[in-house]
Amino acid sequence: LGRKKLVKGEKSFFLMPGEWLEKGIQNVYILGENEGLILKSTEQFQDGDKVRQPGDLWMIRGPVEYVAPVEVEVITKRVAIPLDENEGIYIRDVKTGKVRAVTGQTYMLNQDEELWEKELPPAVELLLAQNKDPLAQRGETGNYQQSMAPKLTARDKTRVITFRVPHNACVQIYDYKEKKARVVFGPELVMLGPDEQFTQLSLSGGKPKKPNVIKSLCLLLGPDFCTDIITVETADHARLSLQLSYNWHFISDPKDPVQSAKLFSVPDFVGDACKAIASRVRGAVASVKFDDFHKNSAKIIRASVFGIDEKQKVRDFFEFKQNNLAITSIDIQSVEPVDQRTRDALMKSVQLAIEITTN
Repeated sequence: LGRKKLVKGEKSFFLMPGEWLEKGIQNVYILGENEGLILKSTEQFQDGDKVRQPGDLWMIRGPVEYVAPVEVEVITKRVAIPLDENEGIYIRDVKTGKVRAVTGQTYMLNQDEELWEKELPPAVELLLAQNKDPLAQRGETGNYQQSMAPKLTARDKTRVITFRVPHNACVQIYDYKEKKARVVFGPELVMLGPDEQFTQLSLSGGKPKKPNVIKSLCLLLGPDFCTDIITVETADHARLSLQLSYNWHFISDPKDPVQSAKLFSVPDFVGDACKAIASRVRGAVASVKFDDFHKNSAKIIRASVFGIDEKQKVRDFFEFKQNNLAITSIDIQSVEPVDQRTRDALMKSVQLAIEITTN
């Protein structure tokens, strides 16, 4: 007559007039030691030595056999999540709203906790899903063939994000809560906290250099090389196309936080370096005639980029102070006139000179 009654087995009984089965026969909850139940009281009742108020949430842990009284509703069953040292989960406290990361232990969520999903920018999400090797696929063109691309796996957003930093590379991680950035040098496994994000690099690639071709999370420290094609004009208005290759590396000390932060101060260091060198080369070539440049191209270009010291010698390297990038050598791979007619005329004169010498 409006009241609920719980009958525990083993038992045989008849339903009396005015009674009906609410749920039928229910199984007893049997919990192992890594399992638990989240319970909610629907009305006030005495639970052992505690008085439970309506709406109270609490948790019981195994190993135990549990039969829920009529005043109690079972919300959900929880199973402990085993985590290794390099695994973790993000947990939000429902009462305080705080989010934290738990790693390296077997953890069971209690009644006031829930798994929290960490969102990442789409570009970072794609880079993590592709799981490219930054050392193997650092290609000049930045073309990443679809045939080579591994199948993208959907990320479990409640799991702590891990990223392997390869040898001789580094990543920058910014904490939006602390307003601090940290730089991690490889080889290392990075684990992101709830408020941390990767600094994404978008580098120039191709020949001639185009911006935003190579996307990466880690910065390779070198030594490495990059190739660029630039168009110059000599004093007597001959337009030439130069293909130059630069060897570069970063001067960095992992123990010095100021130097480490400098590495990420220029978002596109490849494009920045190529533009700076191209402007110096253009300026130097514009002041010489085509004939002089044709004879001394290597000397003119090296002197224009590296500069000349007090002893009138060409310096050994050219350093960008803002991010400690050092250009150590320049290889002039080809010098060609842009104009087709000039190119043909030059080819003729060279062939003629060779023929005369041979004769």
